Amino acid sequence: MHAIAKVMHVSKDGDYRRINIQQNAALEIQQIAGVYNQMISSLGERDQRLRGQRDLLETEVALRTSELIQARDAALEANRHKSEFLANITHELRTPLQSILGYTELIKETLEDECIEDCDDDVEKITRNAQHLLTLINSILDIAKIEAGKMEVKHQLINLGELVNDAAATVKPLVDNNNNQLLINAASIKELVYIDEQKVFQILLNLLSNAAKFTSNGTVSVDVVITNMVLKITVRDTGIGISEEQQKLIFEPFRQVDGSESRKFVGTGLGLSIVIRLTELLDGKVELSSKIDVGSSFTVTIPLGQQSASVLSNDSASG
Repeated sequence: MHAIAKVMHVSKDGDYRRINIQQNAALEIQQIAGVYNQMISSLGERDQRLRGQRDLLETEVALRTSELIQARDAALEANRHKSEFLANITHELRTPLQSILGYTELIKETLEDECIEDCDDDVEKITRNAQHLLTLINSILDIAKIEAGKMEVKHQLINLGELVNDAAATVKPLVDNNNNQLLINAASIKELVYIDEQKVFQILLNLLSNAAKFTSNGTVSVDVVITNMVLKITVRDTGIGISEEQQKLIFEPFRQVDGSESRKFVGTGLGLSIVIRLTELLDGKVELSSKIDVGSSFTVTIPLGQQSASVLSNDSASG
């Protein structure tokens, strides 16, 4: 019995051993040893099958992982080629469009000099449509640059209040076109800050344009504040609003609330995607709050660096 107990003790750790019983051992001991040996044999076969299944599973996981890595690399390569293609084709499209705008302006000036007014509306339509197309192309070029990693951050000292007013003035025709009221709350922002002027301007312009496009006979407002070295931009509207399901999609490139050919609101679906990408480039974040038929509120928060901190502290000391 002592020998049997010793073998059982070793076998409990997975080192399965059979019990060898002498012929003259008691019948009861032989029966116990026989049952135990059968059990050990079954356990050994089970463990062998499990090891085989484990090895097979590990091989399959390794193969699938390799396939996923290859698929990921192929997708990244395809995305890179797509971004390069978009960047190149939009550049090629933008050049002739700028020529069209230039020649249209020359024609307009010539007609004015000759006091010919019959073609004013037609020339204005050419200019307006060319400008619209140029805006769409620039949006595609921006997203292509961001995705290709070619969009650089260039900080400079700017007047934030003037920047907000410039963006509001640029988008005001679109606001007026839908009979909206534009409210600007940035009078308290008189500080000079170090930030990427072009990207902040584009963020403001896209948010305001989006609000104006989806609002009619309502209000579009922009609030800009600096608190604890964080720039906070909030653009609100009283427009059609965005459902919870749609809120998950609107920041994706080329996605629109209504993607059908008969949609009421036209565009590339890149405006908000560019906003979130540019904000992320500036280490900021975008938050959205919206209700159907009530309106939407987009809040962009961007941290300001040490250079801005020193400028702001000097402004406070001089004030």
